[in-house]
Amino acid sequence: MSSISLHKQIATTLVDNAVKDGFIISINNGDETIVDQSRNSGEIISAMFHAEMDTLTLNVEERRVGFITLIYDNERTGLDVISDHTDIPHINRLVEHTMREFERWCRVSRR
Repeated sequence: MSSISLHKQIATTLVDNAVKDGFIISINNGDETIVDQSRNSGEIISAMFHAEMDTLTLNVEERRVGFITLIYDNERTGLDVISDHTDIPHINRLVEHTMREFERWCRVSRR
């Protein structure tokens, strides 16, 4: 599996998990907001990956609760796609839950 596809798999799973958790997501690609407050995973995911990074702003109802920054870097393993995120319990759990699945997969595939 290439690091680009691993980046995409992790980011896609993260978006799906965030929407299932009830977050409303906006996406900024570093230059502009390309999705404004959506709960549609397909719309969100299709807007991603067109720049070197995306920042997901997470809202609950109309209130901004945090962000997650994704950086798509060809030189890295792919597991580091989540570059930064707001340090609050619900977002920490979202990130940890998403990453746990891929970390297990990488350990198994290295054997």
